[in-house]
Amino acid sequence: MGMESVYKLSVVLNMVDQLTAPMGRASQNLGSRLSGLQSGFGMAALAGGGMTAAGVGITNGMMKIAGSTFETQDALAELKSLGITDLKAVEDAARQFSDTWAGTTKADFITAAYDIKSGIASLTDEGVAQFTELAGLTAKATKSTTGEMTSLFATGYGIYKGYYSELSDLEFGEMFAGGIATAVKAYKTSGSEMASAISALGGTATSANVPLEEQLSVLGMLQATMSGSEAATKYKALLNAATGAGEKLGLNFLDADKQLRSLPEILGILKSKYGDTIDAVEKKKIKEAFGSDEAVAVIDLLYGKTGELQTG
Repeated sequence: MGMESVYKLSVVLNMVDQLTAPMGRASQNLGSRLSGLQSGFGMAALAGGGMTAAGVGITNGMMKIAGSTFETQDALAELKSLGITDLKAVEDAARQFSDTWAGTTKADFITAAYDIKSGIASLTDEGVAQFTELAGLTAKATKSTTGEMTSLFATGYGIYKGYYSELSDLEFGEMFAGGIATAVKAYKTSGSEMASAISALGGTATSANVPLEEQLSVLGMLQATMSGSEAATKYKALLNAATGAGEKLGLNFLDADKQLRSLPEILGILKSKYGDTIDAVEKKKIKEAFGSDEAVAVIDLLYGKTGELQTG
């Protein structure tokens, strides 16, 4: 097939893509799905895509359509290289997402699916499409990019999935998406900053049996005065030193199972010894026990907010 024929075929294929999907949407009941995700994630509104026809030359427009097709096929080829066999499921999801949400092309979605599969090799073909959709929706809900959320979902799966082993991959993805979006909304931060925080914190908190909801609450509250990565660094310092610090202060920060207590409980134990405020001498003792300014900074910022932290 000559290049001219390939070009014409690509134009036709992409015109079918662009025209068929919107007409199909009119007969699909997407309202309940999107409404549910909006409610769960705290989304504002759908970003509708408008038709812009004026001032565009027909030749340039057709070339753009051809280019879009080539980009989509390249992205599908890359995805296939990872062992994905049901490319149609991913492409259908990509078409539906790009038609519903402005700013994300089919090729963007499929490239994100590649990143998801690279990071979570155990996902089924259908699971890859579902996870990519969740990452894309979370990106829209948190004013971040699909790439940032795709990377975060892959990282988060590695850090947290073992802790929530009773959940299926899809259930975990929905829980993780809802948690990130809710934390971003509640603590007035962004998806990008929360992604930085979780990446910097790594598995430290999870290894200490701190549940995801507590981690998100602590990181979110700390981001009121610092960046996500800085919040993670300070939180990590506190977690790493807490057990030994409790012993030095004559306090017990461990529960009956020898696991670290929650941060609200630790702060409550400190309050039982030092009262509602900490003076300079007491702060020096706490710093000596925890061994760093970073750990003490977390205590300083959250000491008077245990109720808010517990609620979060």
